[in-house]
Amino acid sequence: MRDKMAEQIKILVIEDQFFFRLALRSIVEARGDMTIVAESAKSREALPLYKEHRPELAIIDLRLPDGSGLDAITAIRQYDAKARLLVLSNYEGSEDIHRALRAGALAYLTKDAGGEDLVQAILSVAQGKRYLSPTVAATLSARVAGDDLTDRERNVLQLLAQGCSNREISSRLGIAENTVRIHVSHILDKLQVEDRTQAVLAAIQRGLVHVQ
Repeated sequence: MRDKMAEQIKILVIEDQFFFRLALRSIVEARGDMTIVAESAKSREALPLYKEHRPELAIIDLRLPDGSGLDAITAIRQYDAKARLLVLSNYEGSEDIHRALRAGALAYLTKDAGGEDLVQAILSVAQGKRYLSPTVAATLSARVAGDDLTDRERNVLQLLAQGCSNREISSRLGIAENTVRIHVSHILDKLQVEDRTQAVLAAIQRGLVHVQ
């Protein structure tokens, strides 16, 4: 008879909220078919722990104290192209979901998901299948194709969200003020909004920028 541990789904958790890690452990340990083999609050520790423990899947938050969970996803996928990754995050904008899936995550859940959703996501990802809750799937399907901003437009949009004027953006990015105006115009067109305020609100809602 095979050892029980060998039959369990081994899970790595990268999550900075201590009590949320406790909740995850409680849900996982209530079952006999999965176990958490390692956990960390830091993005940079994700790859070393993955290499050490070789889990069936990793659960990763997007917002971590030393960087984005996307960095952890990218690093793990570069090391192991077949890595099975599940994002569990407070971020629920369509762009956050899109970026995570594009980086290589198989599943995306928001932190208000129920225990049954989490377990189903773990089981699906462990089998190499994609899992999106109905809410996340609906958000992703509503994503506007025009949200594909250039890197420079994202920089401008982030500074708009910080309340910067065109002159301030020009100074910070080292580009002409007229160029800033052109970027802003493109941003308004792509986000299908009429002014800067609407652009910032839409960007926050969709996860294009995050304001602390």
